[in-house]
Amino acid sequence: MMTENRRIFWNVVATYGRSLFTMGCGLFTSRWVLMTLGEVDYGLYGVVGGLTVCIGFLNGLLSNAVGRFYAFSVGQARVAGTQGEGLEVCRQWFNSALAIHCVVPLALMAVGYPIGEHAVRAWLTIPPERVEACVWVFRIVCVTSLVGMMSVPFRAMYEAKQYIAELTIYSFVTATLNVCVLYYMVSHPGDWLTRYALWTAVLAIAPMVIIAVRAVFIFPELRFRPAYLWDWRRTRALVYFAGAEFFGCLGVLLRGQGVMIVVNKYFGPATNAAMTVATSVSNHCNTLNACLQGAFLPAITNACGARDYGRMLALTYRTCTIGSLLVLLFALPLALEIDEVLRLWLKHPPEYAAGLSLLMLATLVVDRLGRGSMLALNANGKVMAYQLVSGTLLILTFPAAWLFVALGFGVYSIGWAFVIFIAAHILSAIWFARKLVRFSFRHWVRSTVLPIAMLTAICGAAGTLPRLWMEPSLWRVAMTTLCCEAILLPLAWGLVLTPEERAFVREKLRQALGRLAKKE
Repeated sequence: MMTENRRIFWNVVATYGRSLFTMGCGLFTSRWVLMTLGEVDYGLYGVVGGLTVCIGFLNGLLSNAVGRFYAFSVGQARVAGTQGEGLEVCRQWFNSALAIHCVVPLALMAVGYPIGEHAVRAWLTIPPERVEACVWVFRIVCVTSLVGMMSVPFRAMYEAKQYIAELTIYSFVTATLNVCVLYYMVSHPGDWLTRYALWTAVLAIAPMVIIAVRAVFIFPELRFRPAYLWDWRRTRALVYFAGAEFFGCLGVLLRGQGVMIVVNKYFGPATNAAMTVATSVSNHCNTLNACLQGAFLPAITNACGARDYGRMLALTYRTCTIGSLLVLLFALPLALEIDEVLRLWLKHPPEYAAGLSLLMLATLVVDRLGRGSMLALNANGKVMAYQLVSGTLLILTFPAAWLFVALGFGVYSIGWAFVIFIAAHILSAIWFARKLVRFSFRHWVRSTVLPIAMLTAICGAAGTLPRLWMEPSLWRVAMTTLCCEAILLPLAWGLVLTPEERAFVREKLRQALGRLAKKE
């Protein structure tokens, strides 16, 4: 019988393996995409494909709502000892979610598609000869988004039940196929913009369909029951929870895609490419932490549903601390050598890419420091007031960035707007977590902020040493990384992990080594 701690451990191990592989593939493929499409088409793909980001965020918040109610009902059933009743409750949530995820995306497409196509044709700064290709990119991304939303009720059960291993297999396969096709693209130059969008759609849709079909077979909770489709009480609960999160997601939408449009209007597609590169750098550094969040969120929600609030808070603090540590693992040496890394990675990186990447990395680190408090609020379910406040702060990023640019402060002022308002957003989440789930600000500062600040200062100083005697090169990047990690890992082991966590890791390593010894 796999315990919850053991399941979390192996989920994290599996997702880290997947993440390291996909991140390595992404480092190659991002360069190949830029080389194949060219700077202008690369920037256009980022801004045009992002027009459907609203659907992507709706997809994310509805997925959070569905997963939250799945996991909460699983936790309640475990405490009550009524697995049969819990099974039927999950079926009711599934059917309500299925109805919502069929109606909402079709309604969004009916309203949003003509508006989006008009924006591509008449409003964005696009070279005339590329307008039709960009329209097709928009159409392809719309279809992908539609299928993605409809698959949410199925994928959410994998995450609620913490069945991560199968999802890991799909990621390995799609990442490998993507490398193969993009290698073909870079070795066969041509007009690849539309064909690249089509391939990306196929690579996204195929796993969604497989996951949905498989989920029906392996999860008895996912059974179609017409009588449950329009359960108004559950539909209202899902819509209310997702609606509360929508305001926060609206802030993320305007902060992300709204800023991309500002960049396009003031600086053109080439600077869009720089912003896309900066966002890609941040996303790659966040890969491991995103997997940690995916492994811990169902456990936090299960604990909340079981009313085990002590365990919920313990997992919450760990998410903040370990998530920040995992970001620093990559972000710190990358920040110290960002110019050389971009040159080695992209050969001819867009102008402003290095400075924007540094600011996006700073935004990411600040965000991860308080991410656990957001997961606890999500598990608690009382998110309306929190989302209104945090969403407002995120929304303000967009007008602030626009104002900074209009006043002539330049491209980098956009990144500073990100840093300022994400810090305000995190502090608001901490304040609400104190009120609603008894999150301790003092314990958070002592267990997360101070150790992470200390690690950053010490490892950052160690990472600058190779600059004293080495010229910019791959070897200096490697030496900088080695200096940072040689200090960071032992200090993290001693300062960040608790004695219980260190004992747990030792036991798992001992078991793994024991299995290897038996095989030999």
